[in-house]
Amino acid sequence: MSIAFREHPTQENDFQLEVRKSGVLLGYVRRDGDFFHYYRGAMNEVMFEFEDGDLDRLKQRIALREAPAALTY
Repeated sequence: MSIAFREHPTQENDFQLEVRKSGVLLGYVRRDGDFFHYYRGAMNEVMFEFEDGDLDRLKQRIALREAPAALTY
């Protein structure tokens, strides 16, 4: 089960990625200035779970959180 990140346009034309696992919406990544925030939950727009200035590093943290069994060592 892999995590997918898909760009999701907003009415405000802000940067936003959908975070999905097996097609199910888990949350969103949004940019706020120099940082990217992960908002876990389809309806969560208030409390972010992770913050990082590097989008790729944030994606890795999300993948570890949401699909740890999918990782191989």
